[in-house]
Amino acid sequence: MELRTLKTFVSVATHRSFSAAARELHTVQPAISRQIADLEAELGVKLLWRNTREVKMTAPGEALLEEAQRMLVLEAQARKRVAMAANGQTGTLRIGYMSSACASFVPGLMHDFATDHPEVSLSLHEMSAQQQLDAFARDEIDIGLSRPLPSEQRDSLTTVAVYEDRLMAVVPEGHRLAHRKRLALSELAQEDFVLFQRGQATGLFDQIISACGDAGFSPRIQRQPALMQTLLSEVAAGLGIAIAPGCIRRLQRDGCQFIPLRPALGAVPLELHYPTIPVRPVIEAFVALVEQRLPVIRQQMA
Repeated sequence: MELRTLKTFVSVATHRSFSAAARELHTVQPAISRQIADLEAELGVKLLWRNTREVKMTAPGEALLEEAQRMLVLEAQARKRVAMAANGQTGTLRIGYMSSACASFVPGLMHDFATDHPEVSLSLHEMSAQQQLDAFARDEIDIGLSRPLPSEQRDSLTTVAVYEDRLMAVVPEGHRLAHRKRLALSELAQEDFVLFQRGQATGLFDQIISACGDAGFSPRIQRQPALMQTLLSEVAAGLGIAIAPGCIRRLQRDGCQFIPLRPALGAVPLELHYPTIPVRPVIEAFVALVEQRLPVIRQQMA
């Protein structure tokens, strides 16, 4: 049984009229009669009884009408879901993000995307840059928000620049430099350092080490926490000073002072990454939302 034939049968059965069905389906009555006859021949039963004045359903016709209506509803649902999937309106979306760099705007993005895409199953995973790379390799996330990735990864992932941060000195309250409005990196040469673990953000770590080298010293690293919140706690405890992106000021920072560096060190970008091939519509929909919100995000993170 073809769906087209079942639609014809349902139309005739609903209207109790071959001519009315022909008008609804934008065809001619002989075509309707032929389809019904072919359907009755295929099933080996009489579905409709008619004379010049009326059309009546037989018992097999009543049974088929119930099943045909159910099948047509399923067909409409299938078409709707296919169209929704093609427009990024259904499916799953797994997002890895660095909370220290994204916490101020990711919740709003998630809320707005979920509101516009209620059929999409969203999951959010806090991950460092390296953890996101590993998750992409295992197909565990669809989108990552992190620092720039190593050059060898850029062929397989598409990148969207989100915003640029600046490195700042982070010192304990009460430190001899805590009152300063700005610092030269060379003034920190004799300090103990707390630096974010290299294995979690290779590019950021190397950028800081390189900047210290340009300032004429190699930092005396005492601790390498794997979380930015831990870094702030260790600085606040007086275990060392840190160089870190300014965005972590939005974390719990009691006991810490953030001081701009002059001259400013190189920018610390935050980027959105997603697999270049294949690009699923639901990913495209989220990327489009982020691109739409970029001016607001950049102003917010300035």
